[in-house]
Amino acid sequence: MRGGAVSPAALSALKHPLSRYLGRHLSTSSRGAGVQLGRSIREASTVAHAVTASHFSHHHQLFEPGVILKGYSGREYTIENVLQDRQDRQVYLARANEKMFVLKSLFENEYNYALPLQLRFNHSPYLRALRDTVPDQKMFVNEYMTDHLLNFAFKDLSVPVQKRVLRDTLRGLATLHDQNIAHLDIKANNIMVDYRDTPDGTIVDRVQLSDLEDSTHIPPGQALRGLQVGNQFWRSPEAHVQGAVGKPSDIFSLAIVFIFMRLRMVIFRVDSAPGADLTKAILDRQISTFAEWNDIESFIEYLGRSHPMVGTLRRMADSFGAEKPRRPFSLWKSDALDPDFKDLITKMTNFDPRKRITAQEALDHVWFHDVPEL
Repeated sequence: MRGGAVSPAALSALKHPLSRYLGRHLSTSSRGAGVQLGRSIREASTVAHAVTASHFSHHHQLFEPGVILKGYSGREYTIENVLQDRQDRQVYLARANEKMFVLKSLFENEYNYALPLQLRFNHSPYLRALRDTVPDQKMFVNEYMTDHLLNFAFKDLSVPVQKRVLRDTLRGLATLHDQNIAHLDIKANNIMVDYRDTPDGTIVDRVQLSDLEDSTHIPPGQALRGLQVGNQFWRSPEAHVQGAVGKPSDIFSLAIVFIFMRLRMVIFRVDSAPGADLTKAILDRQISTFAEWNDIESFIEYLGRSHPMVGTLRRMADSFGAEKPRRPFSLWKSDALDPDFKDLITKMTNFDPRKRITAQEALDHVWFHDVPEL
């Protein structure tokens, strides 16, 4: 079985600005109550399209190994196996011209939205952007990479290797942020690593920030609000309460990835029953870990004092005391947490998003000064 012929009209989304899909979720202020909007089409997703799911529905059939799909480039991809099959969205491992690729199916609205954005970044060495599409199947094609950071971090890695991985991830994020693009789903398994195990240790060939399909263009002076973007264990405080999110939210989430890389621990993971709302439990830990004395009031000012979570946030902050002491990150003890690293994390996780350092400022931090260029 082969994919159908591809017409140049498949790239027509390039003619439309990204903001066409975002108007309903963008706010021109980083403070104030704003309009609290409904969830996006996918749970905990940043796809903020002002459209209905039914209008853009596209049924994906499950392809068996051996099926050949033809890309927009003319390259033919032979399906090797199914990597993921859920919610009518499949991910395949495929071979073409003796190289391995990953084919990812999307809903039609996602495909049309993400296509022009991804094409802007397909030359960056630090972003896992498009290498091709299969338009009639609404698929994106990426090069295959060895593993993601959620697994890779548990290998026996030297500090220089860890720093190189984190620096290159930060370079990918900085590339997005320089174009006012927020990723909004930063987590360890969205960071891909190509590596080789050798007698002298693990050698990293490249690191790329992946899953750009939900990335969103947020013009200066605006913010995305009304959505619990990203995965709950890596999510920023403002994203947990559906406040104004943007580039600083990525910085907070990436700091949690940095800590995971050093400690091999997802610090805000909470064991619970499937589908449980962990917002308050995780916020409580975040306040304990990163909020300074006056930070909650500053955070409330950022959200807007009419935000529905204001009372809850104040009660949570007031709950800490002798019987329930805070556990500030600055006081954590571990050989993996040197003073420069702690300083970097503290600056990336300021509870007030307006005070967090930028991606470029994080790259310039002294903790990265000894990472060699390869």
